[in-house]
Amino acid sequence: MKLTTEKKLSFLMGYTVVSSLVFIFFMVSSFREKDKEQKLDELTVKRINVIGEDGSYRMVISNEVRQHPGRVVGKNLPKRDRPAGLIFFNNEGDECGGLTYTAETKNGKASNDLSFTMDQYHEDQVVQILNAEEFDNDKVTIKRGVVINDYPAGGDIYERVEKIKAIQQIKDTTVRAEKLKALAQAIGVKNRLFIGRTRENSSGLFLADPTGKVRMKIYVDDKGNPKIETLNDKGEFKDYLAGK
Repeated sequence: MKLTTEKKLSFLMGYTVVSSLVFIFFMVSSFREKDKEQKLDELTVKRINVIGEDGSYRMVISNEVRQHPGRVVGKNLPKRDRPAGLIFFNNEGDECGGLTYTAETKNGKASNDLSFTMDQYHEDQVVQILNAEEFDNDKVTIKRGVVINDYPAGGDIYERVEKIKAIQQIKDTTVRAEKLKALAQAIGVKNRLFIGRTRENSSGLFLADPTGKVRMKIYVDDKGNPKIETLNDKGEFKDYLAGK
């Protein structure tokens, strides 16, 4: 009986040692696999995170449900609806642009949007290539082209958002509207250039001053008429091709 017990103990000891060695082998192998390049014919996922050596994001490829909300000045933005696509992050882990796309058909209306954007440092998008289409029965509205925007140098998107939140707490609607307008004029986005097709079906080049006011237009209108227009300080447009 004693011999049998010793044999059992020896067997259990041997089994434990062998099992431990096998476990360690697979653990080491799995860690080594992480450093190896893998080639796959096909990969089906809902989201892919590309990270830097420090673990911070460099790019996120995701569907619309799992899309990253954005990150600026080292802080994630609140969870929000965002289209599927690619979101780019700089070396500091902040969002710096992206490529997004979405389409929807609802109540007889359809929309199709694709946007490639580049962001100002610590700010929102300042360069955009876009295609925005809306179909409502026989009515078609399309805007497609290149957009250049401006934000104040050294701007901070979080600082602007906090100021907007504070103003929105003002109960007097007139005062609130005035302060929001003043804030937009001071630190809000200013469109500086658009080249492409407008929603009014004109196509051309539209140039604005630092305040965002369009000053010059070189375009062909929806009736096929070529135009070159400038805006003076009185808000009056002069068409240099009128009567020609």
